[in-house]
Amino acid sequence: MENREVRIGIGGWEHEALDSVLYGQQELTSLEKLERYARCFEIVEVRPTFWDETLNAEDAKGWVGAVSGNPLFRFSVKLHREFTHKRKIPAELRHRVRGLLGTLDGAGRLAALLVQLPFSFTNTSSNRFFLVRLAEVFHGFPIHVEFRHSSWHTPSLRPFLEEHGMHLVSADMPRIRQYMPFHTNIFGERAYVRLHGRNEKGWLLNGLDSRYDYLYNAREVIELRRRVDTHVHSFRQIADVFNNTTGGRAVVNAFQLRSAIRGNLPLEVPSAALQAFPQLHQIADLTRHEQTLFESAGFRTAI
Repeated sequence: MENREVRIGIGGWEHEALDSVLYGQQELTSLEKLERYARCFEIVEVRPTFWDETLNAEDAKGWVGAVSGNPLFRFSVKLHREFTHKRKIPAELRHRVRGLLGTLDGAGRLAALLVQLPFSFTNTSSNRFFLVRLAEVFHGFPIHVEFRHSSWHTPSLRPFLEEHGMHLVSADMPRIRQYMPFHTNIFGERAYVRLHGRNEKGWLLNGLDSRYDYLYNAREVIELRRRVDTHVHSFRQIADVFNNTTGGRAVVNAFQLRSAIRGNLPLEVPSAALQAFPQLHQIADLTRHEQTLFESAGFRTAI
């Protein structure tokens, strides 16, 4: 994997479940959690930007400071739902989002602007026009689009996105009729894979907690590792982000995949994760169990 950047992470660092299965403490600020998170992984999706319209460049400066110990760390910023779900482009919100993105990009910390579109966003002329407008509004930033509706699964999708400087997110989810299938026809220098889990019943119920309640098993982790092996020959940057966050299950899968793509080398795993997920003992470097990842002084790369 020489000259390739492979980053494994989770969809968000502030989930309550992570207090007990990763951080091992309840009373941490958001930035303290992020600092600990960045000791374990190399990319994160910023979830609050999806619903909080007040976040701006000053917030991004705080995030950059929190991850200063890991020079490889990057952020994927989830675009606000006003754009993706309400299909509006409010001027003030656009200004704040561009300022936030510019701060991260200027610090060399921006991996992507994630445009997650809902199932209702079908392949129509008006929706294609709206995507072109988004590409213009956020020109200069790496825009990665995740489609949910299968109407976008057409040969014309790639040239459309390429023409407007956008990239395709490849999403792993249950194979449900009319949902976008897992897409291998990603292009450009960056591969972005979102791993939502394969809980078909949860997706049909449409409940967020049940939808992402899934743990990839050992065979599936090997399958995911093979995908990375395939991508590594075609892309300069690869991001695999686990979004199966219910119960903190993304933590165990993220550590497992990181170990797998490193030839099953042992990793430093926080004691809270080892207690929550005993299967992580199989890949943990237990020779350092007296000094856990978070209790030791200074930063040590965990992946």
